[in-house]
Amino acid sequence: MAVAASGAVALSTVTPAIAAPGDASARGVVVDLSATVLGTTVITADAVIGSATAPAGGGTDTDTALAIAIPGALGVTATGTVVEVSATRGETASSANAEIADLALAVLGTPVIDADVITAAVTCPQVGVQTADTTFVGLELFGEPVELLPDTPGVTASAAVTVPGLVEAALNATLTNVETVTEDGAVAIAVQATLTLTGSVVGGPLLDIPVGTVILAEARCERPLGPSPTPTPTQPTPSPGAAIAGVTVDRATAPEAATALAPIAG
Repeated sequence: MAVAASGAVALSTVTPAIAAPGDASARGVVVDLSATVLGTTVITADAVIGSATAPAGGGTDTDTALAIAIPGALGVTATGTVVEVSATRGETASSANAEIADLALAVLGTPVIDADVITAAVTCPQVGVQTADTTFVGLELFGEPVELLPDTPGVTASAAVTVPGLVEAALNATLTNVETVTEDGAVAIAVQATLTLTGSVVGGPLLDIPVGTVILAEARCERPLGPSPTPTPTQPTPSPGAAIAGVTVDRATAPEAATALAPIAG
């Protein structure tokens, strides 16, 4: 098994999809796959396994030891464990993390993604640098070890599959890794897989059929707002006037008095 780890922080102008300062969330496995060939559905799977959202009033939301399974799926199987998803909102920082173990994902009977451990973690302090980190142990695509680098085009591979109605059918997968930070937030997605089916109908053109995406270990957070500044008391502004021998005269409203009190030139 190959071992690969990445902990670099990548600067980006992409804004994390977080609603408000201090928000944080994590997801373990997100599967959104569907494909139809010649009017027949050959792949369908829709599931989110492990989800945590930091409470609006502060604190931590955590879920642990979740079995990976996709009830009702067609052409897709998945096993493993979402070890933990956790998201925290604090006064001075927000953070989130996700961890998956012993993952095995197969599509149309073909092993697509296998991994011993996949993790994603982000931190968003009120003061300081946001961080986004991902790690992999034993990551394989179609049975071959792969290493993903953050914020690159990723790794693409294909495998022959059997699909009724398609000639020379192939399942294609591209794996990418995201470690993105901005001034206000951070996103870490350990593995984002995009799948397609290709093949041709007898006597017809080559088909390229989108199948969907799979996300493995995702964490997001946004920097909390700083404390509100203490308002500075304002001093009252005195009315315009002249003070002579302890007497204040408003020249605008009492010109006669001001004239009477003016010094007499010798």
